[in-house]
Amino acid sequence: MASDILVVMDALHLEKAGLVGWSDGACTALILAAKAPARIAGVFFFFACNMDPSGVKPIEASPTLNRCFGRHAKDYAQLSATPEHFKDFVADVTVMQHTQPNYSAHDLAKISVPVAIVQSEHDEFIKREHAEYLARTIPNGDLVILNGVSHFAPLQRPEQFNTAMLAFVGKVLP
Repeated sequence: MASDILVVMDALHLEKAGLVGWSDGACTALILAAKAPARIAGVFFFFACNMDPSGVKPIEASPTLNRCFGRHAKDYAQLSATPEHFKDFVADVTVMQHTQPNYSAHDLAKISVPVAIVQSEHDEFIKREHAEYLARTIPNGDLVILNGVSHFAPLQRPEQFNTAMLAFVGKVLP
C-alpha cells in the first residue's frame, strides 16, 4: 500500500507530501516514510497504529465498537464485489493486525521525518505504552495525547482532532 501512495503522488506530480494516516493508514504512512523519506515531509500517525504486534490490545466489545463493526459489515455488503466473504475479510484483517507490521526498534530509529504519534485517551486497539515507545524510538517522534476521545476522535471531537492535525501539517509543510 505504501508503494501505491508513491504511484498516486507521481501521477499528481507531488514531489513531497505530508501524510495523515488513521489506523492502518497510519501504519502505511509510516512505512512509506521509512522507505522514501525524501518524498515525505512528515507523518501525522494517529489512532490504533502499532508498528509491531506487541502494541495491540485484546479487543473488548463495547457499544462504540459494536456500532463501528456493524457499520463495517453494512459498508462491505454494499461496496464489495464479494459481500458474502465478509467473515473471511475479518479473519484476514485479524491475522494482519496480529502479525504486521513488525518493525524493530532498530528499524524505527532509521525514520528521519517528523512524526506525530497521536494516541487517544481511550483507544480501543493500541496500548498507550506502545505509542510512548514509538515516540521514544523514532528520532523525530512526538507523542500527542487527545483527551476524552477514543479511536474515533475525528468523528467524536472533530475540532480537537483538526486543531492537532493542522498544527502538525503547518509545521512540516511550509
